[in-house]
Amino acid sequence: MSAGAWRYALASVAGTGHLERGEPCQDASECEVLAAQGGEAVLVAVTADGAGSARRGGDGAALACALWRDEMAALFAGGGAVADLTAEFAAAWLTRFRHEVGLRADAEAALPRDFACTLLAAVVGEAGAAFVQLGDGAIVVAEADDADAYCWVFWPKRGEYENVTWFATDPAAAAQLDHAFVSRRVDEVALFTDGLQRVALHYASRTAHAPFFRPMFAPVRAATPGRAEGLSGALAAFLASDAVNERTDDDKTLVLATRRGAGEPMADRPPSRPERPACPDEQPGEDEPGEQEEVLVRRRDGG
Repeated sequence: MSAGAWRYALASVAGTGHLERGEPCQDASECEVLAAQGGEAVLVAVTADGAGSARRGGDGAALACALWRDEMAALFAGGGAVADLTAEFAAAWLTRFRHEVGLRADAEAALPRDFACTLLAAVVGEAGAAFVQLGDGAIVVAEADDADAYCWVFWPKRGEYENVTWFATDPAAAAQLDHAFVSRRVDEVALFTDGLQRVALHYASRTAHAPFFRPMFAPVRAATPGRAEGLSGALAAFLASDAVNERTDDDKTLVLATRRGAGEPMADRPPSRPERPACPDEQPGEDEPGEQEEVLVRRRDGG
């Protein structure tokens, strides 16, 4: 088995709420390993959740994922590096996305708000990773000093009410864009939309729910390098199962990626912590808003 090679599985399924209304899944995701300068293998994972109140939310989510992946391909083909994914880079991408949405809305007699969606992206190189998030859902990574412990990068962005968040089509979206760069090796990463928040996160302690992630990553570690098609199908079946649907009626997307092999020990590296906010040393309590949790004004009616 190829040591250090990325293995990944991903799936999106419609929630029972959408199925009952005869609506399709409005989530989207992409995951791919791209070659950067010097042949560095870079994992690009992105997911988006179309707003339930937006009639073209699913199309907006698919467009966001495709444009993010294309932007990363162009960056690395032009000699760029993971470190180039600054907050300013992400904000510029968001401007381009909103421009593309505007063109499509004009061509289809729609409004940009019709394509509203969230965005979560992880770009992971050999010794550093960039993370971008707009809205709810979460990105979770393996901790640097424990192979089976996980931590969130940004706590899901919500406002005063549970169903409030920001979308990439919002005029003020750039001000709500979260960005982090960590200068350490990240070997496992998961991205998921808000339909899985109550399953994958432990709200009382504000931690990633390790008993959820450990059995999820185990079969991916044992897969052959690249996209694990069989596991992706099994993941879709799990997300559509009664056990999950009993916890949420929302659409659900989960991307799992690892470059650890089955039974592979931790790499020899110091137990460092990233600069911000992935794997924070101190996490606010449930009733103490963190820096990404201002009261927001955008109402989200499912998605």
